[in-house]
Amino acid sequence: MSHQLQQTEMTREEAEALQREASRLERILEASNMFVRPSVEPPVPNSPMELANKADLREAYDMAYLLLFSGEDHLRTILAILKTGPLPCFALLTLIRAAAEADVRCRYLLEPSITETQRLARGLNERLDNLKEQRKVDDPQADQFFKQRVAHLEQRATANGIAPLYSKGTGPIHAFGEPMKTERDLFGMYLPGSTGSMAFSFLSGYVHSKPWVTVQAHRAKPSAEPGVADVATDLNVLLFA
Repeated sequence: MSHQLQQTEMTREEAEALQREASRLERILEASNMFVRPSVEPPVPNSPMELANKADLREAYDMAYLLLFSGEDHLRTILAILKTGPLPCFALLTLIRAAAEADVRCRYLLEPSITETQRLARGLNERLDNLKEQRKVDDPQADQFFKQRVAHLEQRATANGIAPLYSKGTGPIHAFGEPMKTERDLFGMYLPGSTGSMAFSFLSGYVHSKPWVTVQAHRAKPSAEPGVADVATDLNVLLFA
């Protein structure tokens, strides 16, 4: 079986669409670069973030800042690839998924319509979820560390009027204040119309290298070998843009 990477030329329509979106992305990232860090290091006086920091209730803002940094890091990588080329088949969609996941979680934490108590609860949920993921790859002492840190989060929650939510009423804590939102939930909340969950599934297909999205049947053409089809896997530039 031979395998050889080939490059294909974009159409004029594709090139124009890509240039338009690359320019827009560059402007957004530059604006963020000029605005975000000066606004939070240190926080604007009397802003909710400064008040939360002074009260030692900064979880949501710290997590949001880290998420924003992660999202922009992936977006800057996309921009660098667009400027230098060639465009990969799948990787740009994977980068979009990583950036979008960080961004919707960040937006959920910084939602302007909620109270600061609700914001703290969401920050505690982010920390709890992080501890659950850490426990999966940590050393044999992970369970003990996990229980200690969850007890600390529970203490912080109750001290600030946030109810811990227990599995089946008396089991382990699974959230604080409100049930945790999944990434699919957040995509549905913050992407336009009804496209959120669809976009999540589509981008997840690239992240997990699922053939239903990386090798699309409608692009199949008969090959020289009986019973075998050739399927183009080049980037759908217009969809990506």
